[in-house]
Amino acid sequence: MGVQERKQREKAYREKSILAAAKKVLLEKGLVVATIDDIAAEAELGKGTLYRHYRSKEDILLAINEQALQELHHQFSKAVEGAGSGLEKILRLNRSYYAFVVANPAYFGFIAFFESPFTSTNAAVVYEMTNAIHILVMELVELGMQDGSIRTDLKTNLIADTIWTGSYGIMQFIVNKGNHLVKDYQVDLNELFETFLATLDSGLRALR
Repeated sequence: MGVQERKQREKAYREKSILAAAKKVLLEKGLVVATIDDIAAEAELGKGTLYRHYRSKEDILLAINEQALQELHHQFSKAVEGAGSGLEKILRLNRSYYAFVVANPAYFGFIAFFESPFTSTNAAVVYEMTNAIHILVMELVELGMQDGSIRTDLKTNLIADTIWTGSYGIMQFIVNKGNHLVKDYQVDLNELFETFLATLDSGLRALR
């Protein structure tokens, strides 16, 4: 292994360690309260060393958000593989979204946090991933219109935006209010999600 390759591997390992430490600190203390000092201490690094990899806490948050979006896009892509109408694939995509959120509520928290974006060179990568998800949803809507499973009296881009914002909204509601709903109102969160999915299905399904 050459010197340059070894340095690159060491850099990647150090950044992976910093992000792992940051996730732990941010989950324990909260995204707003946690500081660079907290992250450096957890990573067992001096702040100077940490700053050689990430310029600020916001840069670290963006890097974690990038990981979350990449994983989410990967799950979506797997969910829509294989046979099925456009509408069936949209419903499968939403089921994979729900499974992702239930399994990774912390990752969803990072995604939600960056609905208010920070200025950073890494923001372009986050935009690239969110745009890729939007394109995927658009493609599924177009597929559904072509195969007759989705109504054609509405604009494709507006349907895609409605699907994404509705899906994001129900996930945020479940994550932020879920415990309260279960405890105080005996709401079954799975049933709540299935109700959302049934509403989405009936709203998109083409009349025959």
